[in-house]
Amino acid sequence: MSRTRNSGSEDAPVAGRMSRDFRSAAEFAEAQGLYAALFGLNGHVFAARSLCGHASNEAVFFIGQSFEGGLDRAPVSRLYQMRRGDRSPQRLNDAETRQISLAPDGQVLAVAYAGGEPGVDCIEIWSAGEGIAVADVPGRIELIDWSPDGQKLLLVVAGAGADLAGIHGGYAQKQKTDAPAWLPEIGWGEGEDLWRRIWLWDTRAKPEPLTSAPVNVWEASWCGADKIAAVTSDDHVEGSWYAAKLSLIDAKSGSVSLLHTPRDQIGVPRGSPDGARIAFIQAFCSDRGLVAGQLSILDPAGGEVAIVPTNSIDVTSIEWRSATSLHMAGIRGHETVVADCDASGAGVTERWSSTELTCGEWAPSSVPVGAAGSLFIAEAYDRAPFLAEVADGELRQIASLASADARSTMAGRGKAEPFSWRAADGLEIQGWLVRPSAAAGPTPLLVDIHGGPISSHRNRWMARMRSAPLLVARGWTIFFPNPRGSTGRGDAFARAVQGDMGGADADDILSGIDALVRKGLVDPDRVAVTGTSYGGFMSAWLPTRSDRFAAAIPISPVGDWYSQHRTTQIPEFDALMLESSPWEEGGAYFTRSPAFHRQLKSVPTLVMAGGIDKSTPPGQALECHFAALRSGSPSALAIYPNAGHSLRGYPEYIDTAARIVWWLDTYVGGPAAATI
Repeated sequence: MSRTRNSGSEDAPVAGRMSRDFRSAAEFAEAQGLYAALFGLNGHVFAARSLCGHASNEAVFFIGQSFEGGLDRAPVSRLYQMRRGDRSPQRLNDAETRQISLAPDGQVLAVAYAGGEPGVDCIEIWSAGEGIAVADVPGRIELIDWSPDGQKLLLVVAGAGADLAGIHGGYAQKQKTDAPAWLPEIGWGEGEDLWRRIWLWDTRAKPEPLTSAPVNVWEASWCGADKIAAVTSDDHVEGSWYAAKLSLIDAKSGSVSLLHTPRDQIGVPRGSPDGARIAFIQAFCSDRGLVAGQLSILDPAGGEVAIVPTNSIDVTSIEWRSATSLHMAGIRGHETVVADCDASGAGVTERWSSTELTCGEWAPSSVPVGAAGSLFIAEAYDRAPFLAEVADGELRQIASLASADARSTMAGRGKAEPFSWRAADGLEIQGWLVRPSAAAGPTPLLVDIHGGPISSHRNRWMARMRSAPLLVARGWTIFFPNPRGSTGRGDAFARAVQGDMGGADADDILSGIDALVRKGLVDPDRVAVTGTSYGGFMSAWLPTRSDRFAAAIPISPVGDWYSQHRTTQIPEFDALMLESSPWEEGGAYFTRSPAFHRQLKSVPTLVMAGGIDKSTPPGQALECHFAALRSGSPSALAIYPNAGHSLRGYPEYIDTAARIVWWLDTYVGGPAAATI
């Protein structure tokens, strides 16, 4: 194989080399065709979130996603209504919908959406299928909660310049301007538009802000009629979330009282309707918006916090069903579980659990309906999302969101199966495996490592797995490991990654590959690794620890923890996880930086990242690319100028999937004919 070690860019196609414009490549056409068939396009609703309903209302409401045209533009989010018995959902608005919330009586719906002016959102009240009140709110509405009597709305509003969490793109919001493009961006690290505040609206007057700097509100909910439970910090920067506290806010004066300083991180605060309890989740966390751990209940009067036993479930969502009953969803090993918990300590009643299906967008999520029912969006690797309800102990499909061609398109692209193995120290490690339907012997393997690290792979729809369905159809096995540090295995398992990121967790992944090889499922000479964020770091790190890999594809990686600490929006993350100092020589900031270590052998490396990513800035991808080249490996670097963290936008998602297929076909699955 001839190779030119050149980090320069290519605009025009060059024989044997991946070009900048990949749209004419066969792999791009294949990826585009697959996802067009899975998503349906032309207004078809292919995914949903924020499903809500009420026992007194025959309709359910949700925010649906659809591509209005092709895949060259991002999908839109719109408000939908689905009546039981109807064949398809009804679209109710034509605005980019952010949040919805159904009033306690089930008759009135609050809808937040992007306004007509830059930096302004709208909050609207719907009743009987019509908008009856609307108001503008400066900023981005991130959360809505009705007061227990249904008379007021609580809004958590991010300033127009506030950073978004990594799971939402990890970039700073920017407003369009008529100023010349050459003008510099000026950052001072301060400004009124960087804070998150609580606003209140009684629907009769204008919405008014309740809190102000230096109180930053990440999440909040009503706690009775006149108090608000909130997760707060005294700084607006994204990293300050890692030290956030539980506070109680007076709904009239806005005064803030500290209730609880957690050992780790907290999220999902939920005040009971009578104000007697505040439920929340405590956990060791790596990402805002992904809190999975211990269900906790605090008495606002006395301040005592009780950790509630939950049948080994790492809880990810909670809602009060009544003043004494909590509805929850979470992860337990391979299972997704929906349950109710008696707040007085009478125990947990599991309503539904499954390894065949999961629910929720980023983590399991469910809402209560009536005395024992629940609603959620369910899916599986080989089953498109559908609106689901649990009633009388049975799961029922309200409506499928599968496109007309989804079933035939998914055929032959495998099924996700639970997989377990033993690490070197004997600890059981779990994950998921997707094998080609016709595989009878060893196949090439792609190891896809999740972000976090405190997150987990679940049995999610194949359309969320980037290149996986394309590769399975080509005869690849896809391995989704959940090494120590993952959620679903309890606090100690998640905490095991602290101070050892890239240590025992990396060994867990390597031992999983070894187990697959021993079982005769995988060709040991055709193993590749990929992942985003933490998975991107690990994809760059593993080739420096093992000679197992034939290719690596880090996406939004970290290559150098020293420079990461000084350029990311979340420097608190690496300080927490590495338990070392970014201001001193040596230590984990050096020993666990992929860019400071040579690959053990030539590993063709494709590095991809977003140009506006503030979680793992694009300079990290450049360092990984440089290190691969200096290790003597073929390497290509793709920076998408308008993309954020993990490259989840469109058409970048399609382009990255196509490039992964090309890279693996070129260096692992076919003749090594590329010139880099």
